[in-house]
Amino acid sequence: MLFKEFTVLLNPQSRKIIFGICLNAIGGGMTLSLLLVYLHDMRGFTNTFGGLLLAYGSIVSIISSTPMGALVDRIGPKKVMIGGLLLNSAAAFSLSQVQTHFHAILAITFINIAGQAIWPSQSVILTRVTPEKDRSKVFGFNFMLLNLGLGMGGLLSSLIIQGGDLLSFQIMYWVDASTFLLYLLIVLSLRGENVNRYIPKADEPKTGSYKDLFEIKPLMLLGIAGIILFTFGYGTIQAGIPVFATQFLGLSPKWLGIIFGVNTISIVVFQPLVMRILEKFSRYTALIAIGLVWALSWLFVGVAPYLPLFASGVALSLSQFVFAIGEMIQAPTIPTLANELAPEHIRGRANAWMSLQWSVSGVLGPAITGLMLGADLATAWVIVMFIGCFLSIPLFLAMKRAAANSR
Repeated sequence: MLFKEFTVLLNPQSRKIIFGICLNAIGGGMTLSLLLVYLHDMRGFTNTFGGLLLAYGSIVSIISSTPMGALVDRIGPKKVMIGGLLLNSAAAFSLSQVQTHFHAILAITFINIAGQAIWPSQSVILTRVTPEKDRSKVFGFNFMLLNLGLGMGGLLSSLIIQGGDLLSFQIMYWVDASTFLLYLLIVLSLRGENVNRYIPKADEPKTGSYKDLFEIKPLMLLGIAGIILFTFGYGTIQAGIPVFATQFLGLSPKWLGIIFGVNTISIVVFQPLVMRILEKFSRYTALIAIGLVWALSWLFVGVAPYLPLFASGVALSLSQFVFAIGEMIQAPTIPTLANELAPEHIRGRANAWMSLQWSVSGVLGPAITGLMLGADLATAWVIVMFIGCFLSIPLFLAMKRAAANSR
């Protein structure tokens, strides 16, 4: 599947949303991995406070996801996105001026509330403006461009940041804030019923609730399995690999750019090929493959301590290449299945439920990692992560059975 084969599937609305996501990701890529460095080196906060702040932010996301999902269904995704983008822009800018612990907590609070307004809303819009037969490809294309944006942002930040220079960090957050405003201009240009509150048809329920969502057993199982999968995937890798590489293996911090760069570049280059392969298999087979592939990625992490220093860096880079393959399977599969299972009148709530994969794993993954690596249990940590990748598979199989029984 060539790049052009993705773009021909896009209509004016989906093209705008995907471009906005990519543009906004540039700002996220600039700031994502440097928040703790900024707070510690430029503002004098401890790493302990920074770590707790990130965990707190994930908890805010968990709490705010439920009302935001209901709000999307009540007033429409476009209005919720407008508020979320304005709030996120202001909060990102405020991080550049942070002076006190309270100010930092306030900024992170609003950033995570805004995130829960933006992510479910854009997923709802992208689903509604895309024909069902094309959704998996469009979600895959979106994921590819999201990673392209993150990679570009990381490259820009490496050019802007100067050690010990506060202004260079502030510029980074100003650019991040501006990308939300540019995305806002794109969202304001969206027109049509797909971006506003859904108007039920005559034979459809007039209102919905989370009770309706909880009654969709396959969707509940998909969400729970996703939380488990992400905890032993994204949640632990983002928190643990940098510490494992630098403190346990003794690699230079410069290796982190290579290790995670391999991940990003792999997604941008190989997503079309993975999409072509996925067409030959059912989505339930793809779900199981995610856990198997991510478990394989942990094997490369596990062998790294037994290799020479350079080879251990290569092993971690290979682990992120393998992990990227799992990501490329996950990105078009889980969102597409979730939106197939979700009735239109509670689609906002369904996407808010699925967003918990990120926020809950963002608490559990770092917590498990911090406790185990802090206790000098690096080998046990890798083993637990490897086993954990298999825990979602029984739930995916149960989900498949539940979906078949509900037809």
